[in-house]
Amino acid sequence: MRVFLFSFFLSTIILFSSSCHAAPPTVLVSIAPHKFFVEKIAGNTVSVQLMIPVGADAHTYEPTPRQVIQASHADIWFFIGEAFETRAKKALLTHKPMMLLVDMRQGVSMISANSHCNHHHGCCHASGEDLHFWLSPKEAEQQAKTIASALIEKYPENTELYKLNLLDFLEKLDALDRQVRQILKQSPHRVIMVAHPAYAYFARDYDLVQLPIEYEGKDPSPQQLTRVIERARKERIKTIFSQVQYPVKVAQLIAKEIGASVKILDPYAENYIENLETIAHSFAEN
Repeated sequence: MRVFLFSFFLSTIILFSSSCHAAPPTVLVSIAPHKFFVEKIAGNTVSVQLMIPVGADAHTYEPTPRQVIQASHADIWFFIGEAFETRAKKALLTHKPMMLLVDMRQGVSMISANSHCNHHHGCCHASGEDLHFWLSPKEAEQQAKTIASALIEKYPENTELYKLNLLDFLEKLDALDRQVRQILKQSPHRVIMVAHPAYAYFARDYDLVQLPIEYEGKDPSPQQLTRVIERARKERIKTIFSQVQYPVKVAQLIAKEIGASVKILDPYAENYIENLETIAHSFAEN
């Protein structure tokens, strides 16, 4: 009898404990850097799900039906404006009409075909905008505020925590901006050659010029390749920066032709602060 009562009591405690430690709500982000942002602001109050897998090309990515169903469990989706997102939003809202959709471009000074895209050789998409806007620590501050506002709207019981964490994260972003400026200050060379033009916002912030190998999202033609090589020699390029999401073959071909090396970076890496410092050091060493 005592054994039965003890077992019953223990089972009750376990069930009660499990109910008290229910899984946190899920929020969805398109890219890994925004996962980092959300986790810095929300702490352990939410679970963050990543839409675009690590290493995938965000510009051509298409989620499977199974991934869409998994994503539909989220309360919030922080999206960035990629083509697949318009189609995915319709499917997600079919499964969860109350999902809060948050455009991370709001309040950001976007680089577009009509403004700075040509000057900074940005990667402008069908929308006419360069969607690599998280690569500016200054613009990242606005994105952090957007995230905090959405979290407060959805989970008002955590308002004070989100506000405090936001202030702390903004201080870290400001410190990152100063650190990057200091790193780049040590290098007189302001021109970087990149396989894919992901760094227009970074270049705008820190007075750099990126020379892309790509032409309108495609490998260069033989004539374009000749011009790229001539410009690389003129600028005395010593390093060509490629990224993990794209083939490196053309970059290696040009590097061999001009006596340069190829370095792989990842603009989509999750640890935002560490990655921006890595990018800054890489450009400064060029």
